[in-house]
Amino acid sequence: MSDRPRWLVHALGLCLLGAGCLPAPACAAERITWLMPEFVLANPLTPGQARRGMAEPMAEHLMRHWPEATHEVLMANAKRSWRMIEAGEQACHLVSLRTPEREQVAYFANTHLVPPVQLIARRELVAQLPRNAGGDVDLDRLLSERRLRGALIEGRSYGNKLDAQLARRPPQAIDLYVPSDFGGRLLQMVAMGRADYSIDYDFTLQLQREELPALKELVSLPIQGSSEPMLSGVACPRNEWGRRIIARVEKIFGSAAGVNALRRNFDHWTTPEARAVYGVRINNFYNELLLPRK
Repeated sequence: MSDRPRWLVHALGLCLLGAGCLPAPACAAERITWLMPEFVLANPLTPGQARRGMAEPMAEHLMRHWPEATHEVLMANAKRSWRMIEAGEQACHLVSLRTPEREQVAYFANTHLVPPVQLIARRELVAQLPRNAGGDVDLDRLLSERRLRGALIEGRSYGNKLDAQLARRPPQAIDLYVPSDFGGRLLQMVAMGRADYSIDYDFTLQLQREELPALKELVSLPIQGSSEPMLSGVACPRNEWGRRIIARVEKIFGSAAGVNALRRNFDHWTTPEARAVYGVRINNFYNELLLPRK
């Protein structure tokens, strides 16, 4: 039982005819495990605080509009999630950046156009960060100097360009962790001085700062060469089962109700700064989701 999820949500699709069930395979229902990270949006020392991330409303919408399937939601870190997908298990990740490497093992249904991640550090260390004339952090130089200690999540993608830069890093340039959440605990480590910087979305920092006063000393800075928004979506194994599930996901989230649900959910995660820069492109992305698929 040690490998079972700590938190599950079940939505059981029942196939009934009168008092009984139709013979198989007419009664066969899809069984899907929706994988998502834990989002730490409140002080973990405060018992009973609700934790609700971007993926949870997505799971609820899919289950509500797919009642004939059997759904299970499993909180799992990025490393475990992608191991399951690569193994071809009947599991799909709800919020994954779309990269060429991941497309080799997964089918994707695009759901969000997300602003690029930022480098997040304590305010007192900003002067020590190598930056260009525009104030963007030179990540290659930061990694090569190894004067500051970075903390990142093993198995998580930070976008195509940053993933390539991080793969070329010198030995011991950063420390990798496998937390259950999507990065919030690493920001707390940076705030406490256990690491000097991390990389994450500005909305993650903004939401956590509202709950944790210590994070008010953290600032987010753009990373040189990484200014383009990135595609995120639902990822399923690249097999026949995954292809079938992705087709249904695209149908559900491609409807007017589905697009409105995605847009409404993501609005809560978009900072005013990101909206000012990327708002038009994000709106165009949602409008394109409504177009008929060829």
